[in-house]
Amino acid sequence: MSAKHSDSGPSPSRGELRRSPRIDVRHRLSGRIVAFDLPVVVRDLSLGGFSIESDRDLPDGAHDIRLHEGERWSVTVNASSRHRQAIKAQDGAMRYIMGFEYNDQNPDTQQILRVLFERLAADRPAE
Repeated sequence: MSAKHSDSGPSPSRGELRRSPRIDVRHRLSGRIVAFDLPVVVRDLSLGGFSIESDRDLPDGAHDIRLHEGERWSVTVNASSRHRQAIKAQDGAMRYIMGFEYNDQNPDTQQILRVLFERLAADRPAE
């Protein structure tokens, strides 16, 4: 007997729909939007993209974003915005969360991102 799937069941979450799993990297990675010299919080990271949080809404399209982990290393990636959400912080200020997908990167950048993701995933704090 096969199991029936109900149309009224829960729909998949955004995380279940992603091609690449994301890991929370807040407080471990920082970012900067190069064209605006704007610091941003890197919220999560995957092999396909990442999301950031900023106090400034960014224009749609491709951006060069410098990802860095303190003074240990940094890499600049080119990524296109795919979604955004405006939220009001507890202090009343507006914050903008934006999801980005990597554009084609050179092989060296792809390798850096792969190593970074694997290291951060292995080093993930206990939840």
